[in-house]
Amino acid sequence: MPNLLISFLNMTRHIKLLVSAVLSMLCIGVSSQTLYYDLEFDGLFDNREYKNNMLPQTIYGMRVTPQIGIIKDQNALIGGFSKIWEFGAEDRIDPTFILYYKYQGDKWNALFGSIPRDALQRQLPDALLYDSIAFFEPTISGTLFQRHGRFWQTELYCNWFSRQTETQREAFRIVWDGYAVYNDFWDADDIMNGFIHSGWFVTMTHWAKPKEAGHYIYDQFQFNPYIGFDLSRFINPELRVIVNGGLLYSMIRCRKDGDWHKPLGFLGDIQIGWKMFDVKTTFYKGGNQQPFLKDSEAGLAFHRSDPFYNDTRYLKTEFKAQLINNRNVVMGFSWNLHMSSDGQLHNQQLITLKYRIGKFKKL
Repeated sequence: MPNLLISFLNMTRHIKLLVSAVLSMLCIGVSSQTLYYDLEFDGLFDNREYKNNMLPQTIYGMRVTPQIGIIKDQNALIGGFSKIWEFGAEDRIDPTFILYYKYQGDKWNALFGSIPRDALQRQLPDALLYDSIAFFEPTISGTLFQRHGRFWQTELYCNWFSRQTETQREAFRIVWDGYAVYNDFWDADDIMNGFIHSGWFVTMTHWAKPKEAGHYIYDQFQFNPYIGFDLSRFINPELRVIVNGGLLYSMIRCRKDGDWHKPLGFLGDIQIGWKMFDVKTTFYKGGNQQPFLKDSEAGLAFHRSDPFYNDTRYLKTEFKAQLINNRNVVMGFSWNLHMSSDGQLHNQQLITLKYRIGKFKKL
């Protein structure tokens, strides 16, 4: 109870600082401005009954993210914070501050600052970003450029997630992703209309040295181009039947020896859904994507992807049910089965809840 009280008092202090900052912005001038505020609540229950080298654990907690800002013409300044409570944890997790500028054009957006991950057009898949890292690192610190359109979209961003100190590494990740839907490229009566889509993810992670001696620099490049097909119209229009397939290729090195590891594999998935239910199977076969996973200098903090992708063959099947889905609340349950190349079956139960309320008000 004392820890919860301290957390509440700290959160209250942060809210007061945030409101004071916004009131200061209002004093600059209120003509043709819009006040924006947003509140997000995320609940997570993630029970991982993993075996052998995979770490069994249960993550049970919540995250609250209030934001408030001023919008004028195509410019916005938005601030807030994200606070995580992990139930049963004795150590408190400090809030992550959010403060960023956004320019929104007809086709292009530009953002700078500490930006919530929800601002991204596309979230990285598990093969490139572990979902645990995404939950506990809810912001991107750096610059984000986005292009949005009817047929295709792309974004490029730099996430500077660690600053160099005597013991802490300088670390950042640059991501470029895109997505294209081949809709209306054919005549509306053509059965091929909307049949094909494609996309890509490209990442570069730089894991530099701290100031103290005795450490080494690591680099990682990852490429995931893919193509997909919507088969719903050929099978049953009431079903969701989507197939994706592509490559996962990495170039990884430690500058101590300079040798590049170049794992290449096939990554694909098939999703079948009906109303509130979905079944999705993801398959990977190829080289180990995390050669420095057991390296104390690098490990998961450097690779930043799901440890299952350090296997040569991996199969994941998700049985999902969306229990609530309306304007403000999305709640889902997922039972996930992970099968590694040694034949072990790993079990996971996942419950997620997102409540969101936001409003724009003319001043």
